Amino acid sequence: MRPLKIALLLACVLELTACQSRDTRITFSDPPQAVPSGSTLTLNETIVIPAGSAAVHFQDTQLVASADIRPNYAYCKFELNDPASTASNVEPQSFTVASVDYNERTVGSVGDVVSSTRMNLQTGQQTNAYRMICMLPASVYSGRFVTVSEINGALGSFFTLMRMY
Repeated sequence: MRPLKIALLLACVLELTACQSRDTRITFSDPPQAVPSGSTLTLNETIVIPAGSAAVHFQDTQLVASADIRPNYAYCKFELNDPASTASNVEPQSFTVASVDYNERTVGSVGDVVSSTRMNLQTGQQTNAYRMICMLPASVYSGRFVTVSEINGALGSFFTLMRMY
């Protein structure tokens, strides 16, 4: 009688464990919100910010006009504090991420609702003259921020973001 009770108990335990759902979390190559102050953003080639503008946009490794941004994909905006009256060349250099601000719901470059990672950049003695703001559409990626891998994917060879560990 005792072996029958043990076999019955074992069968019940196996049946219950078979009903457990698997963990289906989305995994990223790096965690969102992982751009700490002190990280380095390196501009690898000269970019031109057009006259009358304060920013240029990047998406899918390309420099794109704001009108050409595909709103369902991650994109980044490199910007100056103020629009320049003439075209402004920004030469290759390294920027230090002085601080990072995260916003779960803000208006993106094309009027969409996005989650944004705003990196306030510093180079030499200039503090906060430049910013890199990387965005994910809130409607598609609700509740998360762009990862370092997604940032580098949007920026392509123009910039490289190296996270400070």
